Amino acid sequence: MKRDLARAITDYLAVSGPLGERVTKLASFDRGDWQHSLEWLDQTGLALWLLDRLKVSGAHDAVPPEIGVRLKRNMADHSSRVAAMAEEFDSINRLFEADGIEYVVLKGFALAPEYTPDARLRPAYDYDYLVRPESMGRVSHALGSVGYVHRRERVDHPVVYVHSSRAPRIPSQPDDLYSADLPRSVEIHTRLWEPEALKIPLPLPDDFLARKRPRIWHGLRFFSLSEEDELLFQVLHAFRHIIECWCRLYTFLEIAHFLERRQSDMAFWQRFADRIRVSPRLPEMVGVVFSLAARLFGAPVSAAIDAGVLSDLRHPLLLWVSRYGCDSALANFTGNKYSLLLYREFIPDDATWREIQRKRLFPLHRPNRAGGTRTPGISARLIAGWKQSAYVARRLFHHVISAAQYEWESIQWERIRIARR
Repeated sequence: MKRDLARAITDYLAVSGPLGERVTKLASFDRGDWQHSLEWLDQTGLALWLLDRLKVSGAHDAVPPEIGVRLKRNMADHSSRVAAMAEEFDSINRLFEADGIEYVVLKGFALAPEYTPDARLRPAYDYDYLVRPESMGRVSHALGSVGYVHRRERVDHPVVYVHSSRAPRIPSQPDDLYSADLPRSVEIHTRLWEPEALKIPLPLPDDFLARKRPRIWHGLRFFSLSEEDELLFQVLHAFRHIIECWCRLYTFLEIAHFLERRQSDMAFWQRFADRIRVSPRLPEMVGVVFSLAARLFGAPVSAAIDAGVLSDLRHPLLLWVSRYGCDSALANFTGNKYSLLLYREFIPDDATWREIQRKRLFPLHRPNRAGGTRTPGISARLIAGWKQSAYVARRLFHHVISAAQYEWESIQWERIRIARR
């Protein structure tokens, strides 16, 4: 990834401001710069957003022709994928309703059009649902009746199901990310936050399902969270992934899109402010996420929420956003472990922090698979095995280097943090 181009792309995708100079800057990069940034576009989830903005602004010439062709091919493939997922999604919803399972949809199709103008723009790999804990038996039976099986994960929540006819695989080619053939999973949540796993107690309301709202979008019928709770979940989802050192950049673009659409809706922001007062930490999480959305994509933060959130944000949190947050976000927070400096601000107990820090600096679990193969041949398996070994070596090297960088930076951070109190 070429960092200057990455910044030019995020500037170009900003939700506010004139496009003229941003288009000129985008067009100043050559073919090699773009080729080296294609994987970054895929991994951040910005590729299709970029194509859509180029189309809307009539600026196709701002990218080399072959890059435009590649993006259009990805959009065509992903459109087929989203169409197939819409049918599957609808069948799952009808299945739950037939079995009397109360649910709300988290993410996915529920985010259009408030967070994304077109569902085809966002990466789509799974379906997320919130259900009541006592419904889990019926959920398992309902999904099992149509071929879904429980997939064991490193964590117990959410509970993940995959269809038995679709073997799970990691895409081995960049274009696979957009393919209709890439399997998807069903993730079942019974709560929106993990206090035990994350070690951050966070009292939340217990009426999310009671406040659900019926939705109809492009003929799809489903239930989603209330508007305030949907934004609350987006914030919690983003914050959790930040402190876990893996949050895709497009997450902040979606939130920026929402903030731009609703900036003048004072009644909504009053309801949202009331909703997040249940915990003093919750407004701080909102402040961190909104600050990143504003800095990365020019999100306008409504004065109605700014007065009670950003203006009161603890100085170390704002300092972390400006010093580490934006640069880390460009790499999906995977390029370093500086998110742990933010995490530390929410863990007052030293012993608890030492345990978290040890596990996050040197994770001991088995690494993810780097790639899969569609064919059972020996040569294909050998290639997949080589890729997996190379991937494990890269991850080990990353953890060693990142841990050393973190230890050094944590000393600098403490000095700066104390000096600017």
